[in-house]
Amino acid sequence: MPVPTADPPRGELFAVALHNAVEGCVSEAFAAALAAHQARHAGSPELRAVFAAIAADELRHGQLAWDLHTWLFGQLPAEQQAEVQAAQLRALAMLPRETCETAATAPAELGWPSPARARVMAEGFAREVAAAVGAAA
Repeated sequence: MPVPTADPPRGELFAVALHNAVEGCVSEAFAAALAAHQARHAGSPELRAVFAAIAADELRHGQLAWDLHTWLFGQLPAEQQAEVQAAQLRALAMLPRETCETAATAPAELGWPSPARARVMAEGFAREVAAAVGAAA
């Protein structure tokens, strides 16, 4: 395997940071909370066990995304940091509506929260993460 001789271009770091901030730090991290809910409310012991394993896995993914975010964010110039933060805040703002819509169509046996409960969960998650993102800026 060839040894890298130069740092990756800044554009590639920015693209990875942007994707990770939205998909990893928002979607993966919130998926852990949803799967934990499903692990308590799914319609069968088998499904609850599956969702418990998924919740643990998603929690690891979310933590990895935040660890990576910290490193990537520090590698970016200020204007790209601002773009990443703005994209992350937009994703957090959309999370309650998107989660509510998904909850409305999810089969009950999968243990999804009701649309109203899903919205509350997403709003709380978004509020906490947005406060942390804003404090880090």
